[in-house]
Amino acid sequence: MTEPIQSASNVGDAGDDETTQNLPNNAEDRKAAAALSALNANAMSQDSGETASKQPSAADQEALGKAMSRLEIASGQGKKGDSASKKNQPKKETEVKKKIKIASEDVNFLVDELDLTKNKATELLRSHEGDATQAIRAFISPSVKAS
Repeated sequence: MTEPIQSASNVGDAGDDETTQNLPNNAEDRKAAAALSALNANAMSQDSGETASKQPSAADQEALGKAMSRLEIASGQGKKGDSASKKNQPKKETEVKKKIKIASEDVNFLVDELDLTKNKATELLRSHEGDATQAIRAFISPSVKAS
């Protein structure tokens, strides 16, 4: 109950401390937060002196454009990071594929019956863990598209 009362200047500093403590850890989230805070700062300055029915000014449009470009850059970097992790993931899948034993009779059967190349038949069998029945069913059945 005996908390000191902060002055108006200290209240602003305390708010800044809270935002610095709550910053996200990764760069993408920090950039998105910076873009949103820039938009929020512009909106607060508008609300303090102007009416909301007024058309956005050139400065507001510029701030919006900068914020959007920051978000696009941040999301673009996130996609690059995702693609880097996806590059590592297929390597792991190929390691798993090497461990699956595929019978040459199954490959020849798929080549003869489904008119596939040996590479395609082998890939189909590996994707179905060497089970020829599952591979044939997957090849014949139409793929279901998520829409």
